[in-house]
Formats: sequence, structure tokens, C-alpha cells
Amino acid sequence: IEIPLAYYPTPIRFSVAFYTIRILGIAASAVVLVVMVHEITTLYVRLIQALRGQRREREARQVTGDAVAASIAHEVKQPLTAIITTADAGSFFLDRDVPDLDRVREALARIAADGHRAGEVIENIRASFRNEVRNRTLVDINELIRDALLLEQDDLSKHKILVQVEPSHHLPQVRANRVQLQQVLLNLIANAIASMAAREQPRTLHLASSTHDDEVMVSIADTGAGVGAQNGERIFSPHFTTRPEGMGMGLSICRYIVEAHEGRLWFAPNMPQGAIFYFTLGAEARDDPTERHAAPEAS
Repeated sequence: IEIPLAYYPTPIRFSVAFYTIRILGIAASAVVLVVMVHEITTLYVRLIQALRGQRREREARQVTGDAVAASIAHEVKQPLTAIITTADAGSFFLDRDVPDLDRVREALARIAADGHRAGEVIENIRASFRNEVRNRTLVDINELIRDALLLEQDDLSKHKILVQVEPSHHLPQVRANRVQLQQVLLNLIANAIASMAAREQPRTLHLASSTHDDEVMVSIADTGAGVGAQNGERIFSPHFTTRPEGMGMGLSICRYIVEAHEGRLWFAPNMPQGAIFYFTLGAEARDDPTERHAAPEAS
């Protein structure tokens, strides 16, 4: 536009064409300047966002690493404690005047089983943080409850806790990872034992299984200290614990596993004292559709 105006109609100073050329030059320079400032600002904004994203990614990796380490330490503690206890018992049977070889063989078998369980726990924790679905098979919840109580038998006897089991005899199976569900039961039972260990009698642990609609529900009730109202949902948060020796990962892992199986985990007060933890899982098949039990409302 400037070039034609400089030669047509007549290149006269201080004419309309003269001023138009200069106005257009100022306008063009202003447009170029504004565009350059906008582009530079956009580049700096993108650079800051990229740096913040990298920082968040590093923090997320660090948090995930800490969570994996804490989870492994928390979950492996149970089988390692069982291995140590069983090894001490085996040594005791060997040190007798007449060694009880049958009890020693039994102790060694339990040590081997706990060792394999520790390896499976580590592998399943790694799979959980990779969001993988591993080794899901049909699981009998009642059988899983019996196995978990058998693994916690020593602690239950040590603290003189009365165990009451109320299984549903027509309970459908669930499709789940057996080791992960066993982790959930062991964590909830261990928490109940710890809650009751510091209190006087009565110490009662009540486990029940039932069905509701298309779900299998398991409840673990204790007569321990219970859960304070001020804690509420905080007890399911990572690293939150009410015990000085606790790591605050057990309930967080339990909820993660249950929700990964498309279930729910919650708690309610157990009157007159204690707490009841419930979790539900989708049923694979129903043996007896007439058996329905009302499930308590999730808090």
C-alpha cells in the first residue's frame, strides 16, 4: 500500500498520501511489535508450564516411590514376623531332650509358605501400582476368611481374643486376585487385634459374610478402641495412623485393592464399643438367589 501511494498521484510532501504512508508504517510496526510480544509471552508461558509439569512429575515419582516402599515394608512385615516366630518355635522343638521332628517339619513348611507369601505380596504391590489386573480367579470368600484367621492364629491366641465366624453357606464366588484379597483381610484383622490388645476384656473378633443384590459383603467387627469421629475418612489416607508404631498404609492399601476390584470399603461404629469394617465385591454367580441380607449403609 505504501509503494503506490509514494508515486501516485503525485509524491508531494505533507499531502494526504504522505501522511497516509507514515501512518501505515507506524501501524505496521505496531502490529509486528504486538505479534512478537505475544509470541514471546506465549513461549515463556509454555516454558513455565513445561517446567512445572516436570516438577510435578518428579514429585509424583517420588511420592509413588515412597508409597511403594512403605507399602512393601508394611505388607511384608506380617509374613516376616510369622517366619521369625515359626523359626523360634522350630528351634525350641529341636532343643528338647527328645526333638519333636514332626513339629519341626511343620514349622519349616510354614516358614516356606510364609516366604512364598512374602514374594507374592511384593509382586502384587508392584502390579497394583502399575494398575495391572493379575491372576484373577474365582475365589471362595469363606475359605479366604478361614485361611486369614489361620495365619493370624498366633496373635489371636496371644491376646486371648474370642473369634466368632458367621459365614453365609450359599455365598457366590467372586473373581479376584486371591493374594490381594488375603492382604485386605489380614490387614483388617491385624488392625482389629492391635485395637483390642491394649484394652481389657471382652475381646471379640466377629467376621461375617453375606450377599446383597449382586455383591458379596464381608464384615470385620472388633471390641477395641474404635475410630474417632474426628478421624473419619482420614483413616484411609496414606501415612495417616493413630498408632505410634503404625505406618499409615494398611487401610489405604485395602481401599485401593477393593476399589481396583470395583468394590467399596467403609467402616461404622460397633456398639457399644469398637468398629466394624465392611467391604463389598461383585459376585460372579449366585448359588441361591433367595438368600438376601440387608447391608448397612456406607458412612
